[in-house]
Amino acid sequence: MHSEFGFISRWFALPILLLALNPTDAQLQPEPTRRLITQTIDNNKRVTLAGNTRPEASPTNDRGRVPTSLPMEHLQITLRLPQEKQAELDRFLNDAQDSKSPSYHKWLTPQEFKQKFSLAPQDTEAISEWLRFEGFRVNAINPTAIDFSGTAGQVEHAFRTQIHYLDVKGAKHIANMHDPQIPEALAPAVSGIVSLNDFKPRPLGRSERPQQ
Repeated sequence: MHSEFGFISRWFALPILLLALNPTDAQLQPEPTRRLITQTIDNNKRVTLAGNTRPEASPTNDRGRVPTSLPMEHLQITLRLPQEKQAELDRFLNDAQDSKSPSYHKWLTPQEFKQKFSLAPQDTEAISEWLRFEGFRVNAINPTAIDFSGTAGQVEHAFRTQIHYLDVKGAKHIANMHDPQIPEALAPAVSGIVSLNDFKPRPLGRSERPQQ
């Protein structure tokens, strides 16, 4: 599955966070999240976020570069938890949905989830500060992603990829033409970037479902 829309794990998609936690459990302090960003951010040392380009972004469909002033709203950098914290989250999700578990249906509120299963504050601040340095507006910091807005020109400079117009079977779109890049120092805490294109996911029709 294409990673731009395939990387989303169960914990990003499940609407589980609106129910109350057992009051005795709520008093437990979560273990601090281990920091992942430990190097100084150097814009000249880059890594590529592979799999973050739509297959439609091909020379055949390319209709040229968009204006650098084109607004790009509510882009998202998706975040990666430390391995041990992700394992803890997976156990929580499994136990909360297992009727045989003592933790069955002991859900977290959004605030409790954020406290327990977010990156270290220093990591989210480092990513947010880099986005601001690149001229973006940071709209929100969530456990799973940082929402930000800017222009196509800022995207090009920050992520080293161009946004082009596409014509896909008569439908007009915009999309990045190459996988984006980010500073190497940020890579341990970043899994991908969402919304560098205007394609919308759609459910598979009966004839489109994968063969078993």
